[in-house]
Amino acid sequence: MATKILKSKKPPPSSSSSSSHLAMIELKQRILTSLSKLSDRDTHQIAAEDLENIIKSLTPEGTTMLLNSLYDATGDTHKPAVKKEAIRLLCFFCATHIGTHHLGKIIAHIVKRVRDSDSGVKDACREAIGELSSLYLKGEGVESVVVVFLKPLFEALNDQSKGVQAAAAMCMARMVQMASQPPPISAFHKLCTRICKYLSNPNFLAKAALLQLVSSLSQVGAISPQGLEPLLQSIHECLTNSDWATRKAAADALSALALHSTNLITGPTITALEACRFDKIKPARDSIVEALQQWQNLAGGTEDKKPPGQA
Repeated sequence: MATKILKSKKPPPSSSSSSSHLAMIELKQRILTSLSKLSDRDTHQIAAEDLENIIKSLTPEGTTMLLNSLYDATGDTHKPAVKKEAIRLLCFFCATHIGTHHLGKIIAHIVKRVRDSDSGVKDACREAIGELSSLYLKGEGVESVVVVFLKPLFEALNDQSKGVQAAAAMCMARMVQMASQPPPISAFHKLCTRICKYLSNPNFLAKAALLQLVSSLSQVGAISPQGLEPLLQSIHECLTNSDWATRKAAADALSALALHSTNLITGPTITALEACRFDKIKPARDSIVEALQQWQNLAGGTEDKKPPGQA
């Protein structure tokens, strides 16, 4: 008599796993529906609020799905309004679910959009980097997190487009400005050497924007004494740049240094400013004259200024 071989049957999926799978499908549909409504002015606000509510009640299982949907929404195929809101919502996610697990990928996707042709999207990137800086950059011991910010931004600085270079430099300046008090000074100190290399590079086109980063570093006290002299030399060279916006930004950076730095050797800078104080472009000339006055005032309390009556 033949023996029947009974095939084992797979146990039916549990009701809990089925309901979880259905919940993920519903969540995905809800996210995509809200994202599609962002492009319509009449439904934009309601859709944004719904996405915020999704983020607030998000479970670990739904996190990857949501983030991937927001990453996709920052892509070139979407309207600027959608891209800007997706960037803002990435920051909202970080503010709601504090942690660095997803931070690197989020920053990388935000920085990608500095290449966007829409200036509003680039502005959204700058503000997003500032907001994330205020959340994650505070005090010492965050050097590894600073690197997470800077790695994609320096890659963007190496782009051949002046617009992309400028947007990346402005993001860096915003990162420094918005770092929580006290800012990670020692991590910021390392920026000076790299800034000098870019300012001295004839192929780097966005010197005016990068000089605004120098001003920001100066304002938070993040320029080391060792990095100050080569940085001043690079700024002096920018005072004679053919681009008037670069000359103006160089003077503005020198004004910031005069206000926020100590133990400055004033002579060479005063000489450099005096040599170009008759700049033909009024905005540049005004900034140069203002910087010259500040450095001359500074010289009054240093050894660079000779006592009255001395030849």
